Amino acid sequence: MRKIVIVDDDPHMSRLMRTLFELEGFEVVTAHRYQDILPTIQQARPDAILMDVRVQGQETLDLVRQIRREPDLTDTPVVMTSGMDYQRQCLEAGANCFLLKPFVPDEMVRAVGTLLRTAE
Repeated sequence: MRKIVIVDDDPHMSRLMRTLFELEGFEVVTAHRYQDILPTIQQARPDAILMDVRVQGQETLDLVRQIRREPDLTDTPVVMTSGMDYQRQCLEAGANCFLLKPFVPDEMVRAVGTLLRTAE
């Protein structure tokens, strides 16, 4: 079973994404607080990461850079999301993909699936 970590401090968005990915057969781990993000990802060792650009008022771009420096996570696909266009910043930080909110939920599932197939 594939595992995904969903990072979002919006409980509605987090629940929606959890449900969508569970329906697709993923094991889902979530992180809602900024200080829990990196430890959660390190412990879960996911196949993919879905992360909002801002969690609890803090940008997560530095966390993406940290993920890219971690030997066990360097190749893990990272999809970033935001209600503002942060595409350039996210890709420069090391994200594989950026989706502007609001997005069609199926678009998110397809993006993750494509990244996972490409990584294989």
